[in-house]
Amino acid sequence: MQILFRRRNHKEEHFERLFAEMYPRLVCFATTLISNTEEAKDIVSETMEQAWKEFDQLKENTRSAWLYATVRNGCLNRLKHLNVEQQHIDRLIEATRAEMNQGYRAHEALLQQAENIARSLPEPTCTILRSCYWEKKTYQQVADELGISPDTVKKHISKALRTLREAILKKEDKQ
Repeated sequence: MQILFRRRNHKEEHFERLFAEMYPRLVCFATTLISNTEEAKDIVSETMEQAWKEFDQLKENTRSAWLYATVRNGCLNRLKHLNVEQQHIDRLIEATRAEMNQGYRAHEALLQQAENIARSLPEPTCTILRSCYWEKKTYQQVADELGISPDTVKKHISKALRTLREAILKKEDKQ
């Protein structure tokens, strides 16, 4: 039992020396590869944990080479992962832009359709609709300009909106 305890203490001492010597070097090495000190520390910590688990199998004369190779591979894997993440982000941005453009085009088409329908309305409905919605005039202002009552303006607006709604719904049903 005492031999096992001494062997364990001997292993811990060797590992502590290896850790104290190699950890700062490996962090510096990893930082040069991935340009992020925190990520570099994480990769080196994972490598040191793996080294502790496999310490008995690692030959003393190749431990530092194994550590550098493992850190390099960890950095490469992290860079590949970041590249894949960036590709997903780029695709998401591209899809969002396409969707926004498509939504904008659909909105513009709908506005154009509404404008065409509005132009085809009989007078004075067409003029009243244009004055109220495009020129942002009140019913009272339009009534004063045309010499009609505000209720008449309201009736023409109702008629115009009903015609627009029916025409747009009819067109959507065909599609």
